[in-house]
Amino acid sequence: SPLCLPPPLAGDVLLVGSLQEQMSVSSHFPEANRLYLSLQRKVEDLESKVFNQSLYNECAGAARELGNRIRYLEMLAQQEGRGRREMWIGRIEGLADSHMTIEKALTRLETSHQKRVRNNQMRDKLFGSPEERAAMSAQYNAYQTYQQNQESLHRSNEEADRILETGRATLENLRNQGNILKSAHRKVLDVANTLGLSNSLIKMIERRENMDKILVFAGMAVSSLVLFILYYYFVRK
Repeated sequence: SPLCLPPPLAGDVLLVGSLQEQMSVSSHFPEANRLYLSLQRKVEDLESKVFNQSLYNECAGAARELGNRIRYLEMLAQQEGRGRREMWIGRIEGLADSHMTIEKALTRLETSHQKRVRNNQMRDKLFGSPEERAAMSAQYNAYQTYQQNQESLHRSNEEADRILETGRATLENLRNQGNILKSAHRKVLDVANTLGLSNSLIKMIERRENMDKILVFAGMAVSSLVLFILYYYFVRK
C-alpha cells in the first residue's frame, strides 16, 4: 500500500517559513547596506586625517566582509522569482560598484602610505633620523649666525677703515691749508718789507731832490754873485 505521510504541523510550517525568510535577499540586503554605509564613513574619516593603521585595518576587514555578503546576496538572488531576481540583481550590482569604489580608495590610501614610508626611510638613510636632522639643522643655524656675525664685523671694520681714511684725508687737507697759510704769511711779510723799503727809498729820493734844489739855488746864487763881482770890477772900471 502507498506510504501515507502525516500532514505537517503548524509549528513546522512556521519554522520552514522562517528559514526561507532568513535565506531571502530581502533579509540580508539591509544588513549589507548598513555595513556599506558604516564602511563609507570610516573611509572618509581615514582620508581626511593622517593615516591610521588601526583604522585602515578595520576598514579593510569590513570591506572583505562586505564583499563576502555581496557574493552571498548574488547567490540568494538567483533563487528569487524572475521579476524579483532582476530587481535584486540590479540593487546588488549597485552595492557591488560602491564596494569596488571603497576597495580602490583603500588601495590608494595604502599605496600612498607605503610610498610615504619608503620616502621617509630613504630620507633617513640619506639625511639621518629626525634627531640627526634636528642636530644638523641646529649646527647649520649656528653656522649661519656665525657667518652673519662675521659679515657684520667685516662691514664694521670696513666702515672704521673708511672713517680713518676720511680722517687722514682731512688731516692732510688741513696740513696743506697750513702750508698755504704759511706761504701767504711769508708773502705778506715780503710785501710788508717791500712796502717799507719803498717808503724809505721814496723818502731818500725826496731828501735828495731837496738837496739838489738847495744846491741848484746855492749854485745859482754863487754864480750870480760871481758874475756881479766880475761885472762890478771889470765893467764899471
